[in-house]
Amino acid sequence: MGDVPTYLTRVAEAVEATLERLLPSEDTYPSSIHAVMRYSTFAGGKRIRPAFMMAAFEACGGQFGHHDVTLAGAAFEMFHTFSLMHDDLPCMDDDDFRRGKPTAHRAFTEALAVLGGDALCIYAFECLSRLNNVAIVREIAEALGTQGMIGGQVVDIESEGKRVDKAAVEYIHRNKTAALIRASVRTGAIIGNAPSHVLEHLSNYGNCVGLAFQVVDDILDEEGTTEQLGKDAGSDRERGKATFPAVVGMAESKRYAQELIDKACAELTIMGAHGHMLETLARFVGTRLS
Repeated sequence: MGDVPTYLTRVAEAVEATLERLLPSEDTYPSSIHAVMRYSTFAGGKRIRPAFMMAAFEACGGQFGHHDVTLAGAAFEMFHTFSLMHDDLPCMDDDDFRRGKPTAHRAFTEALAVLGGDALCIYAFECLSRLNNVAIVREIAEALGTQGMIGGQVVDIESEGKRVDKAAVEYIHRNKTAALIRASVRTGAIIGNAPSHVLEHLSNYGNCVGLAFQVVDDILDEEGTTEQLGKDAGSDRERGKATFPAVVGMAESKRYAQELIDKACAELTIMGAHGHMLETLARFVGTRLS
């Protein structure tokens, strides 16, 4: 896994330079909205979704750092940040910290956190439109909508404090988290002109690795510390969240995460050596538990 940190750093540098160029400066009127957008976007994070996107693009024969992929990766980080800003709101999860910093509604105001998230989502679509590729716009719209992230968030909220089964938890995670990761993989492949049969395998890969990512997050929320997580440890349990450890137990959650990672990697057989970084990133998701 030694090359993953280096790869993530390279992707992050490329994406953050693009974000720096794209996002309005804090000096641009009205300054408060641009300040909260930049505060949340540059709050940290591994930029894992753009990394999956870039790796998929490379697996399809593209060259690292291609302008279109970097632009799409920056847009995906805006989408992801918008979702976190809203997820942290008092009417949602009411979190005080994100990535070790006060959440947007704590550092600014609740109104600015709502509007800042809205602005990032809208501006991200504006940036994606510059690619002149309707398939990519549709890809992310579906991943974010009621059959994707928003649908997962609704069921997540409605399941708090209730007894739910594994199918319900899996629905939440596949839509709230895995959908955007799958879309990042598919977007990289679409930009890389992947044929339909390759895109199908990469879609399955994205589904599996995206779900594994959230299962691992559930486990870390129970076993990690606030310092490690950058947010309050054990917060899912305290709010009665529908998580895999709560429903199937810790041992089964870890087994399932590994099963999903193995399935994701099996989908890459068709890529041969070109799928190396995608496989390495998938295995890296599992190493977060060690």
